[in-house]
Amino acid sequence: MFKKLFSKKEPKSYGPTEPIYPGELFEVGEITDDNGFFGVSNINKSYDNYPNKKYFPWWIQVTLELVDTDDRKMPTDNEAQVLNELEDKIEKFIKEKHKTHFIGRVTQNGFRDIIFYVDQPRFDQENTNLFFDKVQEQRRVNFNMEKDINWNNIGGLIK
Repeated sequence: MFKKLFSKKEPKSYGPTEPIYPGELFEVGEITDDNGFFGVSNINKSYDNYPNKKYFPWWIQVTLELVDTDDRKMPTDNEAQVLNELEDKIEKFIKEKHKTHFIGRVTQNGFRDIIFYVDQPRFDQENTNLFFDKVQEQRRVNFNMEKDINWNNIGGLIK
């Protein structure tokens, strides 16, 4: 009995460690290759080595088509404003029913990918369809969600 009381074993952890939200440290990076490909990432590097990945295993990627672009297929200033407003609406929609981690965005080749991780897939199909149908009125959109316990889908963006 006393062995159990005074043992030096750590108690088992049954939930995420604090802080749940590690803060914000966004880093902008350029993506290029030898063929003239160009893109920009804006990633929250506070998620590097994040210890709670397994508690937020659902990867969400929302891809928006750019409408008004420059010669590198990047958004004009007006387009960037529209994209940022849509991004805010999308994030608000996802946060309604989820503990949400906004990882960042990648803009390249006429598209913007917005990346999140959430705790559970709590989407009501009808409400989700209605929401994205309204987004679709402004531009083409694609919504992807899959289980990614180790956050491998963003391995090139964070550690």
